[in-house]
This record gives sequence, C-alpha cells and structure tokens, in this order.
Amino acid sequence: MVLTQFLTVFNDNAFKQTVLLLALANQDMGGDPQARAGLVFALPFLLFAVFAGDLADRTSKRNLLLYTKWVEAGVMALATYSLWRGDLALGMAALFLMGMQSAFLGPAKYGIVPELVSNKQLSDANGLLQASVMVGILLGTGSAGFLKLGLASHLWVAGLLFTLIALVGVWVAHGITPPPPADPNRRLHFNPITRLKLGLQLASKTAGLLPAIFGHGIFWLVGGLGLFAWNEVGSEFAQVNEGLWTAGLASLSVSVGLGSLLAGRLSRQRPRPSFITRGAAAMAIGYCFVYWGPHDPLVVWIGCLASNFFMGFYLIPLKAILQSLPAATEKGRIQGAGQMMDWTFIVGASLVKWCLSGIGIRGMDIFPVMAGIMAVTALFLRLARPMAKMKLG
Repeated sequence: MVLTQFLTVFNDNAFKQTVLLLALANQDMGGDPQARAGLVFALPFLLFAVFAGDLADRTSKRNLLLYTKWVEAGVMALATYSLWRGDLALGMAALFLMGMQSAFLGPAKYGIVPELVSNKQLSDANGLLQASVMVGILLGTGSAGFLKLGLASHLWVAGLLFTLIALVGVWVAHGITPPPPADPNRRLHFNPITRLKLGLQLASKTAGLLPAIFGHGIFWLVGGLGLFAWNEVGSEFAQVNEGLWTAGLASLSVSVGLGSLLAGRLSRQRPRPSFITRGAAAMAIGYCFVYWGPHDPLVVWIGCLASNFFMGFYLIPLKAILQSLPAATEKGRIQGAGQMMDWTFIVGASLVKWCLSGIGIRGMDIFPVMAGIMAVTALFLRLARPMAKMKLG
C-alpha cells in the first residue's frame, strides 16, 4: 500500500508541476495560468469524490485501487502525447483526467488503512503513509523542473517515464491484502452536492468529526496557496535556477514527511490533541517569518521548511480522527465526503489565488494571508477540540 501510494503521488506531482511550470511560462493565456491549471486538476474531485466514497464501501477497496492504477497508466499515455505535441490545452485535459482518477483512488487508499491495521496503530500507520506521500511529492515535484530544463523540446520522454511508473504501480498494487467490501449493498449516487450534504450531515452526528473534516480541508487550502506562492517567489529571485528552486519545493515535502513520521511516533500510545493547534500556530509563525524576514532565497526556504515540518504535526492527528471515528460501514462514505471537502478547499486555493492576483497580491505577499488562515484555524480547532472525542481501541 505504501509503495503503491508513493508511485501514484510521484506521477501526480511530476506531471502536475510540469504543467504548472509550462503554464507559468505561458502568460499569454491571460488571467492567472497557474490558478487555471490548479482548478482543472481539482475540479474532478468536486464532481466525483463522494460517489467514489460510496463505491469504496460497496466494492473491495483493493480492487478499486487496481482499477484506478490501470486508468492512471492510460492518462499518463495521453500526457505523453500532449507533451510530444507541445499542446498545453491537451495537457490540461490530461490533468483533469488525472484528477478524476485520483478522486476515485483517494477514498479507497485512505479507507483501506483502518481495514489493515488496528485503531492503536492508526497514527503510526498514517505517519508512515504520509511520509511516503511527501517523499513522492519530493521526487515528483523536484524532478519536474529538471525534466523541463533537461529535456526541453523532448518532454514526451518524461511522459513515457510516467506511463512506465504507472504500470509498475499496477503490479505493486496486486500485493495489497484484499479486504471484503464494507457494505456491498450500498447504493451509488451521482449527485455530488446532495451526497456531500448527506455525508456532512452523517459526520455531524459523530462529535468531533465535522471540525476535523474542515480542519483537514484547511491544510489543502494553505498547501495549494503555498505551491503557487513558491513558484512565483522563485521567478522573482533572478539569481535562482528554476530547477534548483523546484528541488527546494520538493525538500519542503520531506520536511512535512519528517514531521508526520515524528508526530505518528509520538502518538503511538495515546492521541495528542495539542499537536493540532500547536502545529497550526507554528505554521502561522513560520509564514510570518518568511514575509517579515529578509527576502533572501535561503531565508524563505528555511522559514517554509520549519512551517512544513509542523504541517505534519497538524495533519496526522486529523487523519486519525477521520479514520477512527466513523462506523465501519461508513468509513468510505466519510472519506469521500472528506475528500470532496479537501478538494473544495483546493479549488478555493485556485480561486483565492486568482482573486489575490487581481488585486496585486502575488508571490511573497501571499504568505501573510496563509499565516492569517492558520491562526484562525488554530483558534477554531482549539475551541472545537475534535480529538477529545476520539477513542482508541
């Protein structure tokens, strides 16, 4: 499961960052091309995430993982063709399909975790899984800048690599233990708005679950804004090489992974509710340091590195809540609703970025906005105390 997720995350981020860099260099598209690319990737999650959650409960999550991995291989083949043609519009279409594939993958891969380990092992397992995600982001995002510079007009070669990795992922996924369907009689519903509403209503019946869903979504809102800000800040520093700056972005993922591993280890014996609010507060302080400190590439990198480390402390307890609190027959549905909220916030990141660009807030000026969001979130989750409701078995 860890290796399957790693290969998927690598492909997602390598291709997504490649498209973002191509969009950033293609300013004649009008508007904010980065925000447009981010919106294209995120929109499928709003359309399909809740349906995917129902499907994850109705079928074996392992089988659903296999099907989505085959789809990933097909999408990467289309991505190869778009890179060969140099067609950014076709690349955007592949990005949309990749988002759709990931929408179906998410509830299966996160919903299967509590079916493979006990509640007491959830924090540790999530720390390991989140670390694998961040290593995948590290290598995927970090390689994009070098691939763009090194291959230049032969970027289609990178697409072939992405396709091969997807096929390896299909083979690896066969090694996942196949649990039985959680609710084989679950009806499938296609209306995303209605299903999201029902999912949130279901979550509201379990104390602490709804605040955790919103807290988890805030993580992706700030993460999306941070990605856009980092790419723009790099273009403002004339002395910074694009490939090295993208590698610096990847190193931030390692920092999240290390924070996730440590938070998981420290939470093995008992939940640590203070990690959520302290992590959020530490992130806000780090973003303030980036903005009000010297505007030097090294200082920006150090400030973001510290903030991202505490992202892991913020994230891991929230993941444990979302996996442990729902009933066994509702885990896929809650994961689907939670994932749809995550991607509502990711779409929100693109829309917020679009609005901020419209009023002249770009690059470095985005960091105090991120700091304010995390400060308010820390206060909200301090009052809601979602982890106080969690019981470990």
